[in-house]
Amino acid sequence: MSVVNKGRVRSERGLNLREKPNGNKLLVLTSSEEVEILEEVKFLRVKTASGQIGYVHADYIDESPVLNEIQASQEIEDVFPGPQFKLVKFTGDCFIGQPTMVDVDFALCLKRVNQYAKQTDVKIWVTSSTRNINQQVNGAIVKPTDKSCQHIGHAIDMNVMYLGELYNSKTLKKSNFKNLPDVITDFIKMIRDDKQLRWGGDFNTEDPVHIDDNFYNRQQTMYVAKLDSRMDQLNV
Repeated sequence: MSVVNKGRVRSERGLNLREKPNGNKLLVLTSSEEVEILEEVKFLRVKTASGQIGYVHADYIDESPVLNEIQASQEIEDVFPGPQFKLVKFTGDCFIGQPTMVDVDFALCLKRVNQYAKQTDVKIWVTSSTRNINQQVNGAIVKPTDKSCQHIGHAIDMNVMYLGELYNSKTLKKSNFKNLPDVITDFIKMIRDDKQLRWGGDFNTEDPVHIDDNFYNRQQTMYVAKLDSRMDQLNV
C-alpha cells in the first residue's frame, strides 16, 4: 500500500512554487497550505490540492508524521546537494596530474578518495574531470543528451601511481588484479566499498580508470537542476 506523505507551508508570507529547483515561478502557496510531498531533496517536489505540481524549498515546509514505519526508520545516508552547479578546483596530497575541476558537492567525495589513497600509499593521476560541453557553430551551447556524471562535475578519470609506475585502464581491469600490487587492489576495494561511489571497473563495459558518485540515478532531480544551472552559466 502506497503512503501519501504530506506537508504544510510554514512561511507566513507564502512560498513560491517553481517548475524545477531555482526555476520559473508557477504560483505562490499560502501560509499553512497543505501539499503532498512527491520527492524529497533540498527542494521538495510537491502537489497542491488543486493538482498543481512544482518545487518549493524544503526549509519552508513542515512535514506531517510519516505513516509508513519502514520509511520512518530509514536513515538518510547522503547530505542533500544544492541545485546550483559550482565549479571548484579540488586539491589533495595524493592527487596529481591534470587540475581536478569538479562540482563543489563532489569535492566531499574526493576528500574520501584522497584519504583512501593516503591509506594505501598510492597517488591518483587525474586525466580528466568535468567534461567540456561543445559549442555549436552559431555559438549556442547544446544540452548533452547522455546522463554522464562528468557533465556536472561528479566524476573523474584517473590512473593510479605506485612507486613511480602508472597503472592505466589496461592494467587496472579486474581480470588483471592478480598482477597488481596489493596496495592498488586495496585502494580500489575502498572505492567499491564506499556506498556513495562507483568504480568504473564494475560497469557492464569496464572503465577501470573512472570514479563517480552515480549522481543521475541517486538524485535525478538534482542532476537535472545542476545540469540546467551549468547550461545557464555557459549561455550567459
